[in-house]
Amino acid sequence: MSTLGPVLHLLGVPSLATTLGSIYLGVTIGLMLYGLTVHQAYRYYKHYPEDGLLYPKGIVTLVLVFETLHTVVWMYIGYRYLVSEAFNITGELSNHWTVSCTFLVTSFSVYACQTFYCCRIWNFGASYYRWFLIPAIVSMCTGLSFAIVAGVKAFLIVERIIDLDKISWMVSVAYGFSVSSDIILAGILIFTLLRIRRESKVPSTRTVLNTLIIYTINTGLLTSIVSFFAFLFAIVLRGNFIYAGVSIVGAKLYANSVLALLNSRRYLNNRLQDDFSSVSMGNSETSSTSQPSACPPRPPPSRRQARDETSTIVWAVRQQSTVMSSVSTQMNFAAPSGLEGEPDTQV
Repeated sequence: MSTLGPVLHLLGVPSLATTLGSIYLGVTIGLMLYGLTVHQAYRYYKHYPEDGLLYPKGIVTLVLVFETLHTVVWMYIGYRYLVSEAFNITGELSNHWTVSCTFLVTSFSVYACQTFYCCRIWNFGASYYRWFLIPAIVSMCTGLSFAIVAGVKAFLIVERIIDLDKISWMVSVAYGFSVSSDIILAGILIFTLLRIRRESKVPSTRTVLNTLIIYTINTGLLTSIVSFFAFLFAIVLRGNFIYAGVSIVGAKLYANSVLALLNSRRYLNNRLQDDFSSVSMGNSETSSTSQPSACPPRPPPSRRQARDETSTIVWAVRQQSTVMSSVSTQMNFAAPSGLEGEPDTQV
């Protein structure tokens, strides 16, 4: 490889460090993140078999399929250009069809993850929240369109690796719209969570909402930063593959953010249930030491009712006066859910 570098430089090809080197680093980090994605998907299918077949289980399956294709394609690209064609100048300069596939696979993987967040906002229940999805969906579809056009042009007009510079501006535009979509979706989620937290009067619910707000900020900020760097490198450093290495990591971060959110439900449910149990025990002790009133004391809810209620509060954030005195509000974070024996109601 050290003797091939000067030859490629004379042919007008960027250095190996900024082309194959960036791909190697991206594939290495991407493989580690893909292992985390598979582990999170296994935990999701094991612990949440009752989730909806289309949403969110269908979207999770779609994300896992695209991430697997994304990983296989980039692994083959790394093997082809770093091993099988390592000392073949013609092979190093040729554009293999798997390189063109990366534009399509990456864009569909990111689009599937962003679709999950759109469905999450749609399930909030209040119809006026859904109007905010219009700019996000427009941005998502525009970015996907540019990525698809870039992939098609890569199949049709790109014969050599150095010719990818002709479509790099389309890639940068696609990443730019991806950044805007992340900002819009994160902003809608944060605004909605803040509004519900302001209306809530249950301390444990407010604590869980604070956790969800922090998680939304962190994941939205992380994916936005990675997409922004891919957007920046595709514009500023044209002719190399630094943006490709960054995009490999970015696609894996999108998938892991979705699966981490879904798998965190059990932890938040248990956290709410523990807080609720503590409040119930405190109320029982207080009522036993106080003087008897004219009305008989209401028996505390059973553990099954507490579990159902906390599950509904975390993911449908419905606060019932029969268990916790608060504002009647519903917000679906993953999938609509209701109390046992009671139909869901939309606000």
